[in-house]
Amino acid sequence: MKYLFRDGSAGFVEKEGEPLDSYKMPLRPWAMTMGGRVVYSEWKTTLEPPASPFKLVAYNKQMSLRRRREFETLLAGDASRHPECVKPAVDKVTLGALQFAARDTQLAGEAIQARCYGDTASGRLGTSVNKPNNPGDAWDAAYQTLQGNDIAKILGIHSCLANFLTRKLQLSTAQKKVYDDTGIKVAPKSGFLYQWFNDDEHRGRVKRDGAQATNATGIVAPHLVTTTGGGESRKRGVDEWDRVEGSAFIEAIDMRNIAFGAGRSGTTGELLKAFRTFGTMDTGEEFKQYLLAIVIYLVTGGHHSCHEIFSVANLLAGPDGPRGTGDYHSAAELSRGAYVPGKYTKHLPNSYLTAGHYQAIKEMYYDIAVLGHLHGTFA
Repeated sequence: MKYLFRDGSAGFVEKEGEPLDSYKMPLRPWAMTMGGRVVYSEWKTTLEPPASPFKLVAYNKQMSLRRRREFETLLAGDASRHPECVKPAVDKVTLGALQFAARDTQLAGEAIQARCYGDTASGRLGTSVNKPNNPGDAWDAAYQTLQGNDIAKILGIHSCLANFLTRKLQLSTAQKKVYDDTGIKVAPKSGFLYQWFNDDEHRGRVKRDGAQATNATGIVAPHLVTTTGGGESRKRGVDEWDRVEGSAFIEAIDMRNIAFGAGRSGTTGELLKAFRTFGTMDTGEEFKQYLLAIVIYLVTGGHHSCHEIFSVANLLAGPDGPRGTGDYHSAAELSRGAYVPGKYTKHLPNSYLTAGHYQAIKEMYYDIAVLGHLHGTFA
């Protein structure tokens, strides 16, 4: 890749390589050009960007946070346009979900009718106007959707079957054990983590009145309402929820300069129950593929930031994704595999990290994609 490096006489020069691997120590973001490119500098540089004619703008926390929202929105949208990066894991869950639903497609259709149609939800199969009149038609529509590439709609069906249909149709004994074990970790019904997920103040959020449905995508520009540009009109989480200032969650993300969406993601926990119950307990790559599918669903929909998704997934993840075999891992392995707030690569699958379309985004947003977890030390 190429990047811009501070130069005292010329303002900046273009160099080959990555800022993290340059010189004797990693470089840091220092300024932005008027064209939107980051200029990097030595770690301890305190000089202000030069005046005109260079027209550089100092890189600060506000700029970093804006670019983080842009990066996460771009990441989710790009992955959505390349479903092949997540389909292996998504298809495995779909297969398990279909086998479960096939036991009673009447009940499955009723669940789809009840949960997958609405006027303001993301990933819905339709609105109240075009909702099928009978369970058979609803199940047929869901089945056809599961064969396609609309990841948000597919995950909406996964969640419906795992967390709504199971109220009337029993899982197998083995599936129920996995489902309950996963729920204890990422969707608990009691204990400390119950508040973590179910008490709004612990989640760092408070309901905001007056949120409206919008066509705006991603988590850029909260409270922006627009009906232009086509796409699915829905209420975004970033528009429905405000921060609870002074809460532990908000203090933690502010310390790391991480974007707030709508607090810790309960939907992520529900979807991870679907992943483990209908899909697999192991294989880090498949776990990360499904996690990226969740990012497609929730970040593109404007409901949560990546941190609010990854921090929940970290409750299941070992050094190489969730494991159900009881394998022992050393403290060093666990440390290497743990989620670092603001860091992305550990929780993204190789199927996406190695793709050329991601490499282009990484180069454009290297300050966030690679260095973002370090921002508290220099921005």
